[in-house]
Parts: sequence; structure tokens; C-alpha cells
Amino acid sequence: MLEAKHLSSRAALQRPTAPLTVAIVAVAAFGLACSGSPQSEPPPFQPVSTVDQLMHDVVYPHAQEVWKSVGTIITIEGTEEIRPSNDDEWVAVHSAARTLMEAGNLLMMEGRAKDNDKWMEHCRELIDASATILKSAEAYDADAVFTQGELIYNACQNCHRDYRPKVDPDMISTQ
Repeated sequence: MLEAKHLSSRAALQRPTAPLTVAIVAVAAFGLACSGSPQSEPPPFQPVSTVDQLMHDVVYPHAQEVWKSVGTIITIEGTEEIRPSNDDEWVAVHSAARTLMEAGNLLMMEGRAKDNDKWMEHCRELIDASATILKSAEAYDADAVFTQGELIYNACQNCHRDYRPKVDPDMISTQ
């Protein structure tokens, strides 16, 4: 008896339902169209920092955190490998990468964005470069963090080349 009931339920589900589906979708669409709900207002973002302040206080120090987290120092006394060696040091790289990603978003906000063309591309480049660092930090991959640090450097250089060529004739430095 249970088997027969199960089959009849399955058969009911397999009946052609296209007309019913079309009717439900049409009624729902009509209801939404007639609801008269006003367009929602954009979020009330209020930038509190200038682009220069964001660069100085957010982008530059966090890029430095990434760049200085991995490296090799060769002296007469020997070679020193710099790598994050514990969870706290890896968290610092991870946090720096995530902060750089968010800084890219902050730089795209109305009131900060210089245009909707190259500026947005450069911000996206910073976000994407930082996302690769984030993934590498999550994987505890120091070699990848080192290699991918160049992506952040290039994102910064490309933006400075387009938007600060006279202010930064030598571009940014990693000192």
C-alpha cells in the first residue's frame, strides 16, 4: 500500500505544470509591479578620509606588511630567510591582504574615485592582487606571498603612473 501511495505522489509531481507555473509567475510579477515600492536609496556612505590619507594610513602600511613578511637578507655573516614563523605572523599577512582588498573598495567610492575608467581598473587590480596574497597566506605559502607581492607593487605603480606622475616621478619605493 505504501508503495502505491508513493508512486501516485510521484505521478502527481510529474504532471505537466507549465500552465500553472506561468500563471503563478505572472501573478507574482504583476503584484511586484503594482506594489509601488519606491526605489531604495543608496547607502549613506560618508567618506571621512581623502585618497591621500587612505594611501598613507591604510594602503602603504599594509602593503609594507606584505612586502616585509617574506624575503632573504644576504650579508657577510650569512643568509637570513624571513618568513612568517607562527600563526600571529601569518595572521598579520592575512589581515594586511584583506585590508588592502577593502582599501581598493574604499578608493572606488563616490567622492574618491577619480573616474569610472582607469581608476576603477587600478582599484580592481589592487583588490585582485591582494586576494592572491590572502589565499597564499591562508595556505601558509611564503614563496607565493613573496612572488605575488610584486602584483601589489605593480598595481600601485600603474595607478601612480596614471594619476601621480609629477608628484611621484620615481614612483613608490619599498623602503
